[in-house]
Amino acid sequence: MAYFLRKDKKEKGLYLQIYETFWVKELKQPRSKCIMSIGYLDDLKSDQMPDPIAHYQGVVDDMNSKLAASRHEETRPRAFQRVIEKNVGYYLLSVLIDELDVGPTIDILANTRQFQFSIKDMLNQLIFARVISPCSKAKSVSSVFPSLFRTAPMSEDQVYDGCFFIGESYRKYIELFNHQFAKHHKRCFDRVYFDCTNYYFEMDLPKGDCQKGPSKENRMSPIIGQALLLDAEMIPLDMQMFPGNESEKPHIRRLIEEMKQRCKVTGRTIQIADKGLNCAKNIHAAVVESTDGYIFSKSIHGRNLSEAEKSWILLNNDQNVFTDYYDESHHLTHRLKSCVDTFEYSFKELDPETGEEITTSFSVQEKRVVVYSPKLAAKQKAEILKMAEKASNCVSYKKLAKEELGDAVKYVRVLNKDKNGKKVEPVFEVDEDRLNEDLQYAGYNLLVTSETKMTEQQIYSAYHNLWKIEESFRITKSFLEARPVYVQKKETIYGHFLVCYLSLFLLRVLELKCFKGEISSFELIEFIRDFRVAELENGTFLNISRNQSVNGMLKKLTGNTTLDALYLDKKEIDNLFDSTMLFES
Repeated sequence: MAYFLRKDKKEKGLYLQIYETFWVKELKQPRSKCIMSIGYLDDLKSDQMPDPIAHYQGVVDDMNSKLAASRHEETRPRAFQRVIEKNVGYYLLSVLIDELDVGPTIDILANTRQFQFSIKDMLNQLIFARVISPCSKAKSVSSVFPSLFRTAPMSEDQVYDGCFFIGESYRKYIELFNHQFAKHHKRCFDRVYFDCTNYYFEMDLPKGDCQKGPSKENRMSPIIGQALLLDAEMIPLDMQMFPGNESEKPHIRRLIEEMKQRCKVTGRTIQIADKGLNCAKNIHAAVVESTDGYIFSKSIHGRNLSEAEKSWILLNNDQNVFTDYYDESHHLTHRLKSCVDTFEYSFKELDPETGEEITTSFSVQEKRVVVYSPKLAAKQKAEILKMAEKASNCVSYKKLAKEELGDAVKYVRVLNKDKNGKKVEPVFEVDEDRLNEDLQYAGYNLLVTSETKMTEQQIYSAYHNLWKIEESFRITKSFLEARPVYVQKKETIYGHFLVCYLSLFLLRVLELKCFKGEISSFELIEFIRDFRVAELENGTFLNISRNQSVNGMLKKLTGNTTLDALYLDKKEIDNLFDSTMLFES
């Protein structure tokens, strides 16, 4: 817990508030709340207080000093003055990195600088720390590195310098891991999955690539964007960082083009992404410029579809028949129907030579698949009705602050003209037409694809696998705690996200290639964090892991009998780190 002075830019000027930060144990995330609203900077200035910011910063500093003193008084002495517990579970990551044999290349890359430490050891230990106990770089050095069974001494400054170095050319390290992985397993490029997300920073003002944009958490903090590409087997293939105020749509074109060049992919690739990446330029790049294919979802609402197309989505008659699909308990899971037709697209861009805006028009034969999900329909209807109630309450009480309405603002209609078109005092009401339309289309999704020969179910199944990339973002954000980001230099930021990406990559390879999907990434993280030993006086180690179910599962998969033993000697633990053949020969 700590206090800080928050300065928000508003229409009337700079607004000062004192915020308290605290840790939410259930979410494993930091949160903050306002404990004192001070006021606008211009209103606070006076002869007695010429610099309100400096004055209230002093108040905050005093509050933090008193808080630190109270903590010092309450702190009880530790029972042990040295680390006696060591983490052993990360041996899975260590063995995998050794088998990928990336160390020699990393050493060559680091030879350009006269570092007094090993970049390879630093990167490895940051990956281990990110999975074992994600925290700041400073805390990783002071608390997590010493808890590793095998550790290389390293200072906080060395870690920051190393992060800066690997962040300068983070794409090279991604390519290195891909190249070494391809020696064991051939990548499957016939389908690739793409999506973007963003991460927020604990800073007030934008800086560098950390710019204000549409945050996934609806925060007002500066953010940075991340584009992620998975191969057909759902293993991370590439990552690209971009400023938070940039559109994510161009990055699918850049990543796939670079991926094909670096990996020497000559075959046809089907690009699969959600509606956020569906635009005429991306479709043109896929089927016209590179003769690839695509499966995108398309928004049903707004001006994206004509009235004729919207009507077709709901039709279920002799000419437009839905096919129903059921689970083992004979419950309806989803319904599908499709059509094939030629559709027109166009987009505008600036001519690089003349600077004039030019329009590119083209047509493409598409298969469009309508998906209806009863579970999704129930969920969306509940959300729509909740927003409608919120809009209705705001209209009734005439509280129309956009911050309070949130997404419910789309159900508020503003009437500011009379029948003759003359402006009058605005009247607010609930937009019943928009509400009824959204309820009518709840549960429906529209997929558009260039793959006209694929069946409806094949298209649905291929797109449905997109959830795996959402799961990858969830692992990175929640379990590896890639956010919030406290480092501020661009290169160090990229180094941080490289560590998070490589951690995810290694976990996915363990899950999908080494253990054939029989154990999930979540269970692997649980095992790695839980498998610890305590050193006894006689030189033996006590296995103090608690999750015997995951240990037993890995014991069965690896054939290693020491994972659930109570007593281990150093040789047995060394054998874990020196084991091989996680990959099949």
